[in-house]
Amino acid sequence: MMKQKDLEMLPAWVGESSRTVSFFEWLMEESVSPWDCPEASVVKVLQGNFYFLYSGSLKGCVLGIGNALEFAGIFSRKDCGLYDLKETLRKILGIRDTFSFPEKADALKEAQKTANQKAFQMAGQGFEELLLESGCEKEKLIPQISRSEMKERAEEYYREGRTEEEICFRPKVPVAECFSDHCYLMYLTKKEWVAERIARRWVLKNAEAISRKRIRYGCIQNEFQEIKKAAEKKKQ
Repeated sequence: MMKQKDLEMLPAWVGESSRTVSFFEWLMEESVSPWDCPEASVVKVLQGNFYFLYSGSLKGCVLGIGNALEFAGIFSRKDCGLYDLKETLRKILGIRDTFSFPEKADALKEAQKTANQKAFQMAGQGFEELLLESGCEKEKLIPQISRSEMKERAEEYYREGRTEEEICFRPKVPVAECFSDHCYLMYLTKKEWVAERIARRWVLKNAEAISRKRIRYGCIQNEFQEIKKAAEKKKQ
């Protein structure tokens, strides 16, 4: 049985009860035998740095032959965290609702934010290098724009009280399109790396469109500066 000082080094859910301690100790074992409790049995399937957990009801003292197993959650062997914990396993373990466990949707939201930030950085300094790597056709990098249109947009931003820093291209990387279960598990292990890879691939694929948008926003910024200067002169 683990001591209190051992529990203090582990996620809080482990010390919830003697049952959760027993369950955690089983997770840390290399044995593939099921973890049994009076009302159910849980099996673990190794997937890289993770165990996929499945639960099923017991018939007598054994898991019934042909008994359906339900996905119950994911255990990370790296950080001892539980992910995507299903209500069935929560009840089996007797873990209170006050304990929350990250889910794929949470990871996707986090990955989306990080990937957008990475893409924003890539579309700034060093973008020329990515343009060369993408092999884009030069004639497709420059947008068709009119000064009147740029001035109109700049005036809108000025009326809205925007700052010059806000007038720029902010990428929205469609992370959900490539956030498969495999990608999800990789993300839990290497968050920054995965988000950066997703962002970089998207920037390279959309380099032409990004180039055009960067130029458009640059032109709007120039017009915005002129409008701001003119307004400041009037105040003097």
